[in-house]
Amino acid sequence: MDFLTPRHEWHERGPKRVFGSMFVRRLLLVGVAIGAGLVVLAGQTFWLTAVRGGEMLEVAERRMLSERWTPTTRGKIRDRKGRVLAEDRPAFDVMVSYEVITGDWAYNTAADAARREHRDAWAEMDRAARERLIGGYLEGTSLEQDRMWRELAAALGIGAGELDERRRQITAHVERMANSIWDARLEKRRAELSRDRELSVEVTREEVAQPIREQRMAHVVATGVDEDTAFQVRRLAERYEGVALEPGGRRDYPYERVPVVLDRTTFPEALRAEGSESILVEGVATHILGWMRPIYAEDVAARPRIDPETGEVDRGHYRTGDRAGRGGVEASYERTLRGLRGYVVKHRDTGVEEVVAARAGEDVTLTIDVELQARIQAAMTPEVGLAQFQDFHVSELSAAPAGGFGSPINGSAVVLDIDTGEILAMVSMPTFTREQVETETEWVFGDPVDFPYVNRPIAMPYMPGSPVKPIVLASAVSAGLHRLSHPIECTGHLIPGNPSNFRCWIFQAPWHSTHQAQFERPLTGDDAICVSCNIYFYTLGELLGVDGCQDWFGRFGVGRGFGLGLGPEYPGIVGEKMNGEPVYRGEARLMGIGQGPILWTPLHAADAYATLVRGGQRIVPRIVKGETIVAEELLLDPEAVNVALRGLRRALHDPMGSGHGKIDVPGVSTWGKTGTAESARIFGEDEDGDGKRDVLREGDHAWFVLLVGREGGMPRYAVSVVMEYAGSGGKVSGPIAEQIVWALRAEGYL
Repeated sequence: MDFLTPRHEWHERGPKRVFGSMFVRRLLLVGVAIGAGLVVLAGQTFWLTAVRGGEMLEVAERRMLSERWTPTTRGKIRDRKGRVLAEDRPAFDVMVSYEVITGDWAYNTAADAARREHRDAWAEMDRAARERLIGGYLEGTSLEQDRMWRELAAALGIGAGELDERRRQITAHVERMANSIWDARLEKRRAELSRDRELSVEVTREEVAQPIREQRMAHVVATGVDEDTAFQVRRLAERYEGVALEPGGRRDYPYERVPVVLDRTTFPEALRAEGSESILVEGVATHILGWMRPIYAEDVAARPRIDPETGEVDRGHYRTGDRAGRGGVEASYERTLRGLRGYVVKHRDTGVEEVVAARAGEDVTLTIDVELQARIQAAMTPEVGLAQFQDFHVSELSAAPAGGFGSPINGSAVVLDIDTGEILAMVSMPTFTREQVETETEWVFGDPVDFPYVNRPIAMPYMPGSPVKPIVLASAVSAGLHRLSHPIECTGHLIPGNPSNFRCWIFQAPWHSTHQAQFERPLTGDDAICVSCNIYFYTLGELLGVDGCQDWFGRFGVGRGFGLGLGPEYPGIVGEKMNGEPVYRGEARLMGIGQGPILWTPLHAADAYATLVRGGQRIVPRIVKGETIVAEELLLDPEAVNVALRGLRRALHDPMGSGHGKIDVPGVSTWGKTGTAESARIFGEDEDGDGKRDVLREGDHAWFVLLVGREGGMPRYAVSVVMEYAGSGGKVSGPIAEQIVWALRAEGYL
């Protein structure tokens, strides 16, 4: 008796009618159950088609496609004469499929063999039975996989441990990428569900964890291998599944090492010798060019495969095994130099292939002359002797070097084309090779004294010293604060009755004299530049004041970087103290002689002198050909410019000139200014914990800023040289500046 039928109905209605009623009710229950199931199925169908349909269709279509990327070539970097400074050389990349890298290949291959050999019974086996069967094949496939890795390491000439580490890095990178993508998919799915409360479908991670592209593709385990190594790998690829060889490339720097012949007869007497000397210069222009490095996670994030805004594939995206530029032009022009890969898409259902050709990266041409760069670097290499402390470097105002005679001197030099603002050479010493980036990383990036990684011409701050004096003269006259017709007396000290402060260098021992006594009259502007009179320029600094110094030095570019794209640049400061203390009015006097709260770089110095020669037109220096020319007009007083240039000419050729006799190269005309500038001490670590630290470097920086042109003509090139903690500008930097003039002649510029 049906429990739904009351007992009295059974007796009153009879068996036939009751059984009919029971049948209808049961039929209704079945209908309701079927309807509920259909509702669920309809909801699921809606979810799979309307909500997830596009994604699932995409997955299905993706499985019908085979995608293979083809390599591109990075653009070349050339010097101003077309010499190739950096280029990709033909080489090969060794590729291994991801399942071989992870070790999954051994299991998958064993499982395929077990399933194939036991296909009739496979469907009836439980999981444990299948695993036991797979295990019988796994030993052989694992041995084969291990043998492949050992033979590949031997072919590449590396240890098995190193190759294992590369596998580990690739696996870790891909797994991080996969987890990130899966997490994003999961959050997106849950967000979609929260907007549609009628669907009660729970989303699990397993539903969104479809293998990503990087888990289905081959990865680079060795890049840039040569033809001999490639031959060995090809033989392995014929025997082992998952190993392949793809055309690749390595970045070559043909001028990283340059042999230079130096004429010893042009050296100072103490280093002079008959004949020539050949020297191999290493690390030429490393600071300018930069080098290559493995990609970082931020590279991948900054340039993803799919553009999130347009949805288009970026053929320049980064893949495992890629390298990117670091430092110099390689880094700042990464997008220009980096080419676009090609790709081949094969439709598995039709066999049709879509081929898109790779596009090489664009070349970048620099304004530098690499042979000139190498010649200047040769002169500044300590082993040659000019950048090594010598007896003749010591002057009346400088002490013996802290490091002792024979110790190297760090420094930098810049050569600027006055007419165009183009940088012809920019040397930073010490430099380093790309090999040293890998093998001597601590020295390159961590040395507390040499700072090899710093590109000194644009990134190292220095007090300018006396080379600012012609700039101060032109500024004070152009500002209407000083008249050239009003000479200034040099009494040896600026403040009457106070001979200990603001003194002229000639007032000190051993001379105890004044320039007024020397000339037997007050000094004109060109007199003051010629003999580097401090009293004259203390006076002009006081007239300009702190604000005036900031204004006019700022017009000459101090306080601003150059935007060369070579890495960090020091913009320079005027009228500011690094410790934040206020600048008092009297410090404008110090700025008038290039001391006190003022710092610039060697490129600022060359730039300022070039601006002076142009009569006040500043052309912002450039190092890449084709970049937009930026020019500014300073509105300098023409007569002040003439007087300043006359003073610079006399400084080198007048017997009383501070740089007299320092440049002796026939067939050229020269103007210039020597200088010494105060510098901050470099201290070592407090190793004993007693608060005392050894002084690692101290002394004045040695400056020489030079203008040079063909004999009888106007200046064509501005040259600045600074040697650190070296003392006398004329004695230390002068001989190097002279060698730069010889280098300009040798390369056909003079």
